[in-house]
Amino acid sequence: MFRRNKKENKAKLEHKLYLARENPEPIFDVSDCGIREVPSGIYSLCKVFLKQSLHLEHNHLSSLSGGGNLKDLCFLQVLDLHDNAFVHIPLEIGHLVNLLELYLNDNQIKMLPASVCELKKLKLLDLSNNALKELPPNFGNLLNLRKLNVLGNKSLKQLPKSLCSCKRLSEILVDSSHFVYPPADVCEDGAESIMKHICKDNGIEYVPPDALCEGQDVEEKDTVDAYEDSFKEQRLQDFLEIEKQNELLHKQEFEVAVAMKANREKLLTDISQQQAKLDSKLAKVQQLRDTERFRLIEQLQEYEHNADFAISQLLAINKEPLTQLLEQERLEEERLLAATANQYNENLHKQDVLMAMQELLEQETLKFTEYSESRFETAKSILQQETLTDSHLLDVLQNQGLHKAELILQLQGDVDLQKAAVGALLERSDARSWGLVQQVRMVESQLAALTSIELKRRKLKLDEHVVGKCPEDIVFQLAITERSRC
Repeated sequence: MFRRNKKENKAKLEHKLYLARENPEPIFDVSDCGIREVPSGIYSLCKVFLKQSLHLEHNHLSSLSGGGNLKDLCFLQVLDLHDNAFVHIPLEIGHLVNLLELYLNDNQIKMLPASVCELKKLKLLDLSNNALKELPPNFGNLLNLRKLNVLGNKSLKQLPKSLCSCKRLSEILVDSSHFVYPPADVCEDGAESIMKHICKDNGIEYVPPDALCEGQDVEEKDTVDAYEDSFKEQRLQDFLEIEKQNELLHKQEFEVAVAMKANREKLLTDISQQQAKLDSKLAKVQQLRDTERFRLIEQLQEYEHNADFAISQLLAINKEPLTQLLEQERLEEERLLAATANQYNENLHKQDVLMAMQELLEQETLKFTEYSESRFETAKSILQQETLTDSHLLDVLQNQGLHKAELILQLQGDVDLQKAAVGALLERSDARSWGLVQQVRMVESQLAALTSIELKRRKLKLDEHVVGKCPEDIVFQLAITERSRC
């Protein structure tokens, strides 16, 4: 439809179409928009808005077929098509029965259709600057024609003799230099001279336009006004029908909005219930984890108590007199010799305890990992449900455009809060697991220290047993040395 400056011409066309609809003036102006075809629906818009003038000048039009049915322009009084690219005018131009002014100048029209002569109310016809060779023979049917302009048609050399019937024709513009009929000298004298010459050739008495009666025009005008009134009444009825349809449509839209609101509230209620169920599940899991943690802490406290008791016994032994210490050491040596057979079993028992603690720690780590994975999957499923819910709400609200931004912000806030809650739970669980690991490591280090002390003490007793036959001063010296080591 557009040639150059497409965006500018398109914007100009849209602006002029908007003005044509909103402006109460009876003028439909689509001039100077660079269009090559008449925009669709133009003719019906002229009929609906009762436009009396249609301006399509200064474009690149070569046809009138794109705007709709030319019968819709039956009330049009002014049609301006000058400065376009018309070569032929359609026969349907004869449907514009109320046309008063027709501007076809500055085109490339080679022949005027005979249907133009059916425009019996036409008062002004501008055909200047075209390529016309002749005018239709029935040109005299334009009984109300006042002005005729055929300047700039170099191939046009004569006027039709039927022009004598156009008794109201008061202005004729022709290029007299190359005219054959009427002769050039007649054409130079103006419209009155031309009309007298043609009337004389046809044997008709010439009557000046000023002497004609205007009664016929008044009667025709009354007929047109009556037809326009009937059309306006029909248009008013159509408008009322459209208003009824709009009211029904608004009612249906209101019902749809109420239904959508109910569905949205139900959806939010379901989401709240699911969130409550998830919170209860998380609370149960957390309670179970707290119970296991308390049990493990009690075991660690028991191990610490046993370690403290063993250390206190060792300190009490170091405070006894030396003689009693030697006696107790001999007795202990004998007991140890008797219990050598059970030594290996005790070491195995300790190893079993350490292995059991290691297995317990591994189980705890495995459970924590499974719990973290299950919580991550639960959070992920919740987020996916929230995402699906968001997309569903967006799809529902997109057609109505209601409360869209508020719901999206609310849902995003809920997602952020859930993400923050899940992250806090993960950090809290990681901190608890790290504390348990540190306590287990501390117990292992204390057990290792106790085991090392016990092995050194037994080695000392074995050495004393080996040197039991030595002098007492050597034994006393060794005892002091070992005591200082302890």
